[in-house]
Amino acid sequence: MKHVVDFLAYGLSGLSLGRGAASELSTSAVSLVSHAHGRQRREERGIDKRQLQEAVKYGRKERANPGRDGKTRWRYTHKGIVYITDESSRHEITSWKLADALEEPPLPLGAGGGGGGGGSHVVVIVDHSGSMRKDDVPGYNSRTAAVYDCLARDLVEPQLRVGGVGKMEVSLIEMSDDATVVLERAAPNADLVSWLRGRMTARARSHGNYLPALDAALDLLAADAGRTAQLFVVLLSDGAPSDHTEMCCSHGYYVWQPDGYDPYNPQMQHRGRGKQRLQQCPESRGCRSLIHAKVQEDCVSRVKRLGDLLGRDRVFMGTVAFGPPDENYTVLQGMAQALPRSSFQKLGLSAACLRTAFTSLTSSLTTLRTEVAASAAGRGGGGSSPSLTLRADIAEKAERQSYEERDVIADGLVWELYCGPKFVRKRRYDARERKFVDAPFTSSDPVPAWEQKYPRMQKGIAHAMNAFGEGAERVVYQCTELVTFDGGVTGYCVGPRLVAKTSRYTQHLDDKEFHLDFCRTQGEAEELAQLFNRRLAGGPDWQVHFLPCFVYTIRDGMRYSKSGVLDILVEQELEGKFTKWNNNAGGVASGSLGVGARGKNDTQLGAIVEDDEDYDSEYGSEYDSEYGGGGVGHASGPASAEHVPQCFSHFTYCATDGKKLVCDLQGVWNPVDGFTLTDPAIHHNTPGRKRGGATDKGATGVQSFFATHVCNPLCRRLGLSCF
Repeated sequence: MKHVVDFLAYGLSGLSLGRGAASELSTSAVSLVSHAHGRQRREERGIDKRQLQEAVKYGRKERANPGRDGKTRWRYTHKGIVYITDESSRHEITSWKLADALEEPPLPLGAGGGGGGGGSHVVVIVDHSGSMRKDDVPGYNSRTAAVYDCLARDLVEPQLRVGGVGKMEVSLIEMSDDATVVLERAAPNADLVSWLRGRMTARARSHGNYLPALDAALDLLAADAGRTAQLFVVLLSDGAPSDHTEMCCSHGYYVWQPDGYDPYNPQMQHRGRGKQRLQQCPESRGCRSLIHAKVQEDCVSRVKRLGDLLGRDRVFMGTVAFGPPDENYTVLQGMAQALPRSSFQKLGLSAACLRTAFTSLTSSLTTLRTEVAASAAGRGGGGSSPSLTLRADIAEKAERQSYEERDVIADGLVWELYCGPKFVRKRRYDARERKFVDAPFTSSDPVPAWEQKYPRMQKGIAHAMNAFGEGAERVVYQCTELVTFDGGVTGYCVGPRLVAKTSRYTQHLDDKEFHLDFCRTQGEAEELAQLFNRRLAGGPDWQVHFLPCFVYTIRDGMRYSKSGVLDILVEQELEGKFTKWNNNAGGVASGSLGVGARGKNDTQLGAIVEDDEDYDSEYGSEYDSEYGGGGVGHASGPASAEHVPQCFSHFTYCATDGKKLVCDLQGVWNPVDGFTLTDPAIHHNTPGRKRGGATDKGATGVQSFFATHVCNPLCRRLGLSCF
């Protein structure tokens, strides 16, 4: 789980060029075909070519008004620049600066391009409304005290151990009727720790208005416009915004204000007691809901503006719901979806979850500071920092093709076919031998007869020429095994629908170990799942299975890789709504069995969102963004399928004598097949190298799991130890 700082992870956006960390296609390589009209407008407005290239690479992409010929045009907005291109995003049409564009401060004498001020600027917005005075957080006198203690202990104190690696600044805004900047650009030191602990007794009051706080955040960050600092905004609230109380409807009535009626006036007791009545709009009864919608629209717009003016490539937005689970957090969710690198977290009123959130934030900040410092040292000292190059052949996402078993597909139009032992080889990871071994191709009923009648029949694989999704490291294509009788010109689809994954970066295309961690982790998880199913002895809806994965080695004629040989990771396409039940840092789904939004098997369990592998992009499915302190692992009540994921993770720890814990459980569920999962994480609770790749958080990951885990009836049925 990356609680608050999923928004720190190098994420994706919707641009055709893809998004990622700074280690992607260089800005100067972004194609820009300039024409006389576009150049003239650009020169008049003081915009240079590189600003337009940055807009295509990082900016917000929207449809613009079509040209005179009716063809599509695109509008990119980035750092206060609006750039209009043709439908290919290559040809310059025109550009201009927004009226509220931030002017970059002049560089000091002798400074190079790109501005100074590396490191990071973290702006924390803390709800300071009256409800934060409640004493419903165990161990603290108020919600406010819990927040400031966690900020001091789990955000600032760990930074003291990092020392001078990468500059970090912290600003703090308290959100009430208006916004008060109580801390501006402070260094993470012992004085700041003491100051934050001193704020634990601050008295929260009145309302929590989001809009003034977001405006104050932009004012703080405006000074970073010409710097290279990474910018983080964390907004923490225990409820919905209160901005609507001071807004009038389109007819001029303040329908969220009291109408003057006093229920405690003795002369009006016949009308009953209770809360003060609100004003009514005589023109329409729907004005109150419209004002609520307007507040959400304005909040989301403010967040988009942060990205448009400061750069969507370096602004990270995290919204945190630290309040009762039954509150309405729709606005916080919408704000988190406004930028590509963002996160919404629902923590309940658990101080443990809040501490885990800030601990994860600290870990990501430390990593970022180290990387930024190393990169700067490489540039300044004549060295070089390692970088990855985004593949140039990744195009716009393609629509999924409709195909079934035994359909005929052709090479070169939509699909690429590789057939015969000379061009394709299939392997699987053998957990016992700890290496890849050859695996047979799928056979369907007619195939043996075909083999007898047509000895020249060959088996192979086909994958779509264009990807339908992207993750943090991989691009995802539709895929199918096939048989061919004409040397691979055409083929018949065989077996289930598949998905194929390859790296987004050219350096990994020739790396034979790139898919190893994925296959090894999934194989180990499946062995533990089989043991769990035997021990639990439940119905089919309680069964846990991990998809088998295979690596196909194809000869691509140097189309993709320098060696002319490419490995692709393939597994069966999941049917149903893709869901995540827990993740690799303690995150737990909240909710219960319910009805999903789409998919062949729409019934599903509660879910959480997490962007480590960006499966929402890869599979085109949406997560339910719900977090709970203890998730669905209820301490009492009858056992049910909703208890299975958390129980399984707990079981893996006990079954391996505390050496491993399988988590990051994601996939689909239905009452016939139970849980069909993919891409888990395994925390190895042993000293030494992390065998599970980047998602293996070792002992820290194990601790994060048990910090939020609540043993449920299935845990007790299996006699699992409580921690």
